Amino acid sequence: MTTSDETAGPLDRYMQVLELVATFPGALTLADVSSLLDLPKTSAHRLLKGLVRAGLAKDNVGGRAYQLGDRLLRLLHATADDGWIAALARGHLQQLTDATSETCYLTRLIGARVVVAISVSPDVRWRSYVQPGIEMPVHAAATAKAIMAYQSEAVVREAMSADLPLLTANTRNDRAWVEQELAAVRVRGYATCIGEIDEGLAAIAVPVFLSDRRVFYALGMTGPLQRVMNEQLPERLAALRNVAETLGRSLSIGERLKSKDGSQTHQT
Repeated sequence: MTTSDETAGPLDRYMQVLELVATFPGALTLADVSSLLDLPKTSAHRLLKGLVRAGLAKDNVGGRAYQLGDRLLRLLHATADDGWIAALARGHLQQLTDATSETCYLTRLIGARVVVAISVSPDVRWRSYVQPGIEMPVHAAATAKAIMAYQSEAVVREAMSADLPLLTANTRNDRAWVEQELAAVRVRGYATCIGEIDEGLAAIAVPVFLSDRRVFYALGMTGPLQRVMNEQLPERLAALRNVAETLGRSLSIGERLKSKDGSQTHQT
């Protein structure tokens, strides 16, 4: 696999470097890129730094090794269809709903938006609040907070630039408060929505950590406020965390399989 500045255009060279980073994440060095692509180290360095600046790659260990960047990984997750996600998550959500008798759902990050991927409810009255495809308000929804708490400042800033309506008397949409709320989520490990979208409803949510510790999904539970935010809260949070841990492993495997499937389709 060799190329040169004379035989490949600028975009093609960036793509070749990006393919190498994807193939050897966290292990590829500047010297490796130079050798594998038969490039001068100065050219390899320029290409790698360009990818890092664009958020498509990320340098580790003081720039000595590279992996895919957050911007590219968000794009990969955003373009994933919900079908395989629902297939992996539905059984876990059903078990959680059966055990708690509450509506449980999985949301995912698409760009700077948080959207419901799948939900399971024992009670039709609460189903309409978390239908698949519904966008969750980033300043109010528990699952949106659980995801945004682990995103970059740029993503949070983009999310906050959208219209943030005051939905109830409990809704807050000032940036300082939202940032404090996201910081609190990172400390305690879960997010809440206490009458912030509907005064009679509450929700709790936990982030779903993928194998690389990135967060593109959150697992939530919602229902009547007095029923969700009661003495059973610790037990429900423990149940959510257990399922989120299992889902994190499944979704990580699913992403790898979808990535392989996509590359094979592209080659045929």
